[in-house]
Amino acid sequence: MLKIIKNLTALSLLLSLPSAVLAQENLTPQQLVTSMTKAQAELNYQISFVQTNLTDLQAFRYKHVNLDNKSYAQLTTLESSQQDIIRRDNLVSYFQSNFTPFTIQSNHIIDYLPNILSANIEKLAENYDFSALGRNRVADRLVQVIRIMPKDDFRYQYVLFIDEETHLLLRSDLIDRNDNLLESFHVVNLYIGDEIKSLVEQLNAIHFPPLLTDESNEKPSITSWQTKWLPKGFTLVSENADPEDIDGNNIIESRLYSDGLFSFTIYVADKIINGNQDNLWQQGMNTIYSENIGDKEVTLIGQIPSATAKRIVQDLQFK
Repeated sequence: MLKIIKNLTALSLLLSLPSAVLAQENLTPQQLVTSMTKAQAELNYQISFVQTNLTDLQAFRYKHVNLDNKSYAQLTTLESSQQDIIRRDNLVSYFQSNFTPFTIQSNHIIDYLPNILSANIEKLAENYDFSALGRNRVADRLVQVIRIMPKDDFRYQYVLFIDEETHLLLRSDLIDRNDNLLESFHVVNLYIGDEIKSLVEQLNAIHFPPLLTDESNEKPSITSWQTKWLPKGFTLVSENADPEDIDGNNIIESRLYSDGLFSFTIYVADKIINGNQDNLWQQGMNTIYSENIGDKEVTLIGQIPSATAKRIVQDLQFK
């Protein structure tokens, strides 16, 4: 089944329906994607969706309410052990069996939802091209199909299926430059209406865990290494340095980079195993690449192709 899903790319599905341009609303592909992110943030709706990659399939329910200019949302797993992720405007709380609940500060839920939903589309246009591929059907609704293609070979591309009526995202396919499907988000049921507003009342009855705070007042500045090459558009988001054990030994330095759609983190620590070995692991869009450089062990974890990860790590410059 997963093999079939892998080979059934969005581009092949378009052959069954006539091509169409976004003439009825006079929207360019980029404008439609911008309207999609606005609809996701402002409408009151509930979706049931599945998320698939090459080895796994998971089912979820997602409710979203916009009330008094504040956003509320709940994402729930529908299989195996239950997990709930709840957003109350700029706070996101996690509830899962076998883990202590916690709350973080964030203005969107990033888990299990496509990255494109929280992206700055105008900023993305600097490094990605937007093109219309035609019409299709998802969840028994007509959709416009938009491809977001990087202007280089160092990252992935998206194919979006956007509902013609509401502009909600009903499907997204994350594919590589060879059109291999890496990950898919697929809505199977959609409901839109004010009845969803009852979610806010339900959330008000929940006792939420406290907000996690960073007790460290001093943010370390990493000066021992720097990136010599990054794909255009990737910038430093944050950096940190923490001891690997309670005795403060072997400081692990990390830096998070993002282009607004995909992200990765580089970790640098003292080398434990001698030799210049390197290790690569990839599942869907997620890559882990590790290599010993001099007396350091460097590990990159993120949403970029393996060849891009290798080049970034191998071009690190140590002082």
